[in-house]
Amino acid sequence: MKGITLSINDEIEQLIEKYQFNFELIKRLSFTYGLQRTSALIASLKEHTQSLPIRVNTQITTASKLIKALKEKEIIAKQHPDFEEAVLLEISKSEVIPRKKKTITLNYKRPLNSVLIGVGVGSNDFEYTDDLNIGDEISLLDKKGDVVGNGILMMNMNELEESKKGIAIKITESRYKLPSINGLKEYLRGQFIPQSIPSMLIGSSVNLNAEDRILDMNSDTGEILTHIWQRNSEVKDLKIVAQRSTAHKLTKFNENIKRLRMYKAPIVRENLNLSAFTKKYNKDETFNLIMANPPSSDMGLRPKIFEMIRESQIIEFSRRQRRYLIHAARLLKPGGTIFYTTNSLDPAENEGNIQFAIEELNLTIEKQELFYGVKCSARFPGSEYLQYFYPDVHDTPGQFIAKLRK
Repeated sequence: MKGITLSINDEIEQLIEKYQFNFELIKRLSFTYGLQRTSALIASLKEHTQSLPIRVNTQITTASKLIKALKEKEIIAKQHPDFEEAVLLEISKSEVIPRKKKTITLNYKRPLNSVLIGVGVGSNDFEYTDDLNIGDEISLLDKKGDVVGNGILMMNMNELEESKKGIAIKITESRYKLPSINGLKEYLRGQFIPQSIPSMLIGSSVNLNAEDRILDMNSDTGEILTHIWQRNSEVKDLKIVAQRSTAHKLTKFNENIKRLRMYKAPIVRENLNLSAFTKKYNKDETFNLIMANPPSSDMGLRPKIFEMIRESQIIEFSRRQRRYLIHAARLLKPGGTIFYTTNSLDPAENEGNIQFAIEELNLTIEKQELFYGVKCSARFPGSEYLQYFYPDVHDTPGQFIAKLRK
């Protein structure tokens, strides 16, 4: 038995060396999925999806018109085969990035996975030496010494040592080349918004009735909520509440509402944390529909250079997520629906929380009308209706979706 344990640990160590993921995370994934599947999952997490999905704002235009306009700009776009509001933009990949004479090593204390798609690097994001000068061409390395991108230094040494904000290295070459969409007139005029396919699945599943009250808990930047409004804008006397505790995210939410021209959407913004929100909306059984998208480990997001999240952090996320479910169950009307979703692949954040919801909160699992993922492997009443999107199976981020009813 001891020899088997050592063998497993040796294999985990090999995965750590190969993929630069935390030992605790690999161990947790291996316990759930097995070593071979875990290796496949991590390999896919380190890759970008083959396409970038965007959701067409059908209140302004159609998918066919948008695709035609994008192709005129030499952006390769195609209709999603299953979602009429979804368009897929092609992403190109560079297999080899040339190494420059000067190099820096990325700092693992910060999430720098966005370097892979060309996002700039801050002064605290890398280790630097005295031989760097403004204008230098630099290769960005991971801990293994592999080039993950090239860039140009935008700060001198004094600025690097003193500056806490701003772009220190502008990325000129990255592993993936995404279509530049933020400056397109179609984007600025609100004709589309980037959104993952699993996220669109939720909005596509919602059909509202007159006088329904909707709550978006931890609403992020409003992709799901604006999708629901887009599909239900003709329903009368709706009331929609968006709860968010981060001012930055609320600002982005408001920008998206304005850009998508959804001025008539009856949305109340609440920049409150969960406790303050519940205190304000202290009447039980208030909402017909609740989207619960609590903070998660985000281990399913891709692409990743590395992932350093610890087991204690995953457990803490699962506890926080149960708090969201407790408050959601209290605020939900009898017969009402909760869509619970995370960007995690860990059962503690997903089916473990759903089992808690049915055993302790008297909620039931509902069959999802749209099912494009994979069934959950857990075994408890209704677990066959839980839906996973796996990065080694689907061209999506890793995501979990559950539909619950009171």
